[in-house]
Amino acid sequence: MNNRAIILLLFTSLTLNLLCFVLGTFFWMKKGGWEYFYKKILNKNSPKEDYDPYYLHKKSLFELLPKSGLEIIFLGDSLTEQVDWSELLQNPNIRNRGIGGDTTDLILNRLDTILASKPKKIFLMVGINDMLGLGQAVKTIEQILLVYSAILTEFKNKIPNTEVFIESVLPVHNKITRYWQDNNNIVQLNLHLIELAKEFSYQYIDVYSHVSDSENQLDICYTEDGLHLNGRGYLKWKNVIEKYVNDTNRTILKNISTEDVFTEC
Repeated sequence: MNNRAIILLLFTSLTLNLLCFVLGTFFWMKKGGWEYFYKKILNKNSPKEDYDPYYLHKKSLFELLPKSGLEIIFLGDSLTEQVDWSELLQNPNIRNRGIGGDTTDLILNRLDTILASKPKKIFLMVGINDMLGLGQAVKTIEQILLVYSAILTEFKNKIPNTEVFIESVLPVHNKITRYWQDNNNIVQLNLHLIELAKEFSYQYIDVYSHVSDSENQLDICYTEDGLHLNGRGYLKWKNVIEKYVNDTNRTILKNISTEDVFTEC
């Protein structure tokens, strides 16, 4: 074998090795790099390996907080978590049990503490993170509904006297958000949630149409990032649901409220 052939063979070998290294590094990083290695190999026996520490800390806190049986629980993801509902709705019995990043699976996983309090009412909004695939694979509408139905079954079987309100999943504004989603998919999910509400004899609340614009997107008036709500957005949400929350107080609150002035752009 002459020198030219040897050099060509070495070059080919080095090129293939480099290509394998690059591809291996790409798939390694896509899997999560060293964090994935630690979770799956070094810490494979941990029962909490798939849960974010923030989620576990919030779940632990909710488990330890006192329970009264008079609670009105707001259950959901970051959209629910990011506002003081008790102050917004002027009701001291409201408890915010939202956790940023929550999906239907994560809520089902922490449902015991919600059931243990035997709340008077539950307002549930969840599903957008399932559709976006945050922290997991993107779910189909059918997969979301399967877990959603399991949550409602737990409510019906274990806290039959609790009023449950199923709130629509909100639209996104795709021109400014980095969490792109086809709002037609969200509309389809909400149509199925209406049917689920009927099936379980729960109240469905349409918040979607109150915060969407003429293009069926989250109105830019109510968001800064295209996914979450600003102050105007929460006031609009509040105006939609307050009659279901404050049964006896809604007339008084309406008389003293000037919030309608601030919910329009």
